[in-house]
Amino acid sequence: MCDNAKTERRSIYAGCDLGIRSAKVVILRDNTILASEIVYYRSRPHQAAGAAMDGALCKAGISRDEVERCTATGFGAKAVGFADAMAPDLICLLRGLKAMNPKVRTVIDAGGHTLQVYSTKPNGELFEIGYTEDCAFSTGMFIEMMARVLEIPVDELAAGSLLSRNPVTITNTCVVFAESEVISLINEGRDRFDVFAGVILGSASKIAGIAKRMQPLIPEVAMVGGLACYPAVRAEVEAQLGLTFAALGGADPRIVSACGAALLAREAKR
Repeated sequence: MCDNAKTERRSIYAGCDLGIRSAKVVILRDNTILASEIVYYRSRPHQAAGAAMDGALCKAGISRDEVERCTATGFGAKAVGFADAMAPDLICLLRGLKAMNPKVRTVIDAGGHTLQVYSTKPNGELFEIGYTEDCAFSTGMFIEMMARVLEIPVDELAAGSLLSRNPVTITNTCVVFAESEVISLINEGRDRFDVFAGVILGSASKIAGIAKRMQPLIPEVAMVGGLACYPAVRAEVEAQLGLTFAALGGADPRIVSACGAALLAREAKR
């Protein structure tokens, strides 16, 4: 019994994705996600990483010394002091997607400050990359900055924008100019939910436009990152691309890279 318990305990691995705006941690036992946690920055990134790790461990009901190995990824990977190794974020993203849905060949990564599209060959090798030339337009950072200007919580705006019948077109893609444009629209008396609906539509159009550059757009197609959590964005991108995004087994679209990092930790140990 003791030997079996030890074997089970030593089959636990972790992945930490430390991005620009948040820390994501996934705890795995073999190929099963035991728990995950997402912590947005309130202070320093390494503190958010530690808080995300502690939160995930608490949900899984285990302690840190029961984790056999942890791999870090993302822009802040070097700041994850409890990690045993680091891995490139793209490698982790594709590894996580392979585990969640091996049929996915194209992924739209719409995160806090990046917007990229990747297509892979049948053997999993990278085939093509598309990305935006605009600074933060169509990213989570852009969406949240517009919400701050509108002075309504972003979740409330996202829900209200679904009911909008008169979306207001936002012409500027630069965050600074878009902010000024939104303020002017509010001063003109435009409905805040109609304005935010325009922000959503503009962002979705940009995302779909980048995806359409991929020739061809290889199915299955998945969308990951923070913007994938907004139903209005997902629905509009799907409509413009004429498809339905592939399922990820019910996993949060923000934790795919962290999951891939945990799988790499497991494979490296073995």
